[in-house]
Amino acid sequence: MRPYSVVENEGFRHLLHTLEPKYSIPSRQHFSESCIPKLYRQVKEKIQHTLTDAERVAITTDGWTSCTTEGYVTLTCHYIDTDWQMKNYVLQTRVLNDSHTGVNLGKVLREACEEWNILDKNPALVTDNASNMAIAGAEANLSPHIKCFAHTINLATQKGLKCAGATCLLGRVRRIVSFFHRSTIGTTVLKEKQRLLGIPEHKLKQDVITRWNSSFDMLECFLEQQAAVCASLLDKKLRKLSNDLQHTLKEINITVAEDMVKLLSPVKTATTIMCEEEQPTVSVIAPLQAKLLKHFTVTAEDSSVITEMKQIMAKDLEHRYMDVRQVLYRASALDPRFKNLPFLSEEERDATFQFLIHEASELMIQKNDTVSQVENATAHSSADKTSDDDDGDPEMMPVFQAETTEEEHVPPFKKSKPFEDLFGDTFCTADPSQTVKTPKELAHAEVVKYRDTASLNLGGMVLEWWKSHQTEFPLLANLAKTYMCIPGTSVPSERVFSTAGDIVNSERSVLSPER
Repeated sequence: MRPYSVVENEGFRHLLHTLEPKYSIPSRQHFSESCIPKLYRQVKEKIQHTLTDAERVAITTDGWTSCTTEGYVTLTCHYIDTDWQMKNYVLQTRVLNDSHTGVNLGKVLREACEEWNILDKNPALVTDNASNMAIAGAEANLSPHIKCFAHTINLATQKGLKCAGATCLLGRVRRIVSFFHRSTIGTTVLKEKQRLLGIPEHKLKQDVITRWNSSFDMLECFLEQQAAVCASLLDKKLRKLSNDLQHTLKEINITVAEDMVKLLSPVKTATTIMCEEEQPTVSVIAPLQAKLLKHFTVTAEDSSVITEMKQIMAKDLEHRYMDVRQVLYRASALDPRFKNLPFLSEEERDATFQFLIHEASELMIQKNDTVSQVENATAHSSADKTSDDDDGDPEMMPVFQAETTEEEHVPPFKKSKPFEDLFGDTFCTADPSQTVKTPKELAHAEVVKYRDTASLNLGGMVLEWWKSHQTEFPLLANLAKTYMCIPGTSVPSERVFSTAGDIVNSERSVLSPER
């Protein structure tokens, strides 16, 4: 994690000389032009090789700006391997000097897919809800394009927190928290009151306006420390300093704050669920959306502030994912935890499984065609080789012809059909269970059996379940891999920003984007 130039630092060179005087320290160029590029090529080749086994891949992408004001685009890749393990790789972090328009981003996505040879893997795309990302997905012709559910929740909740009552309450709590953050006397008094009241000695949390979950954390922590905060504000040491804060919050404000925490708690849980990387998350979007919409239903006990927040958040959330709703339903149907689809009507459930039957049978036909093409190519190659060998050894040709002469006069066996025409419907010599079924019939039989199977418990491991049932449901298992590999959020690409921030720091401000 250190700059290449560290090998030229006088202190570092003195240290290594002390440790081993005979050691010759490599130059900065040796690392930047030889070691690191070689390591990159090795890792890249390894990942490209592993990607060939993927049934399907999904990519997430997002843009960020470094401390040197250079724009970068990061791509991550996700797929399920042959052992039913979720694999995640950072494919690239590339500089984008042009403006981050949808067309330019689409070009970056397309070039990345071509470079990594994944266009034939039917790549799905997961991004945030920005309009340029929607255009980029269309430009790169990547489908389905799933919008990050964590980002969707953030947008809906931010709108809810902007209603007049919620904004006023958060402003009042923010003033009190800011006072204790900047006052050393206030912090000391608060700690004393926490010890006297037996309250956990937690520091009050300051929110960041652009992140709704920080506002939730601020309210939750404030309610936990409410008794200590009130006692501190009334203490004689702070009476003059906090005179204007003593009447900032009233009893009704505390009640509203408690109701807001109760309202937002399931939303925070949903966000945490979506950040999971080892488990499939695209299958959770539809159930979570239905659950949150139900949670946002207004009741008679709700205050005016909570009622307004629920209405705003429900209105924003319910129109999301209209363009990919069927994809989300099918993903949930292939998740053994949610396969009963209780949030859908009977007609919608049947339609979802009918489409899965169609997709599973089409996937089987496609695989059979691929296998046939490979076998034909192998057969042609063998035939050509045999032909070449025969042409190269003329002495063997008469022997070959002599051996086959007699066989040519044997008439080929022909089936007699009169008995079949007369008695075929009465006397059947074939075993009915051995009758060859079409791919659609096989898929239909699997779906019927799958729907009758007991659901996996909510804490169960989805990929482990499919691994143990893939022989029982081979067609659906193949189809599940094409859906379960899609993340429900673009969080994986956003996590790279933290690592990248450690690399592109002030000490590496002259590091070129190519490095």
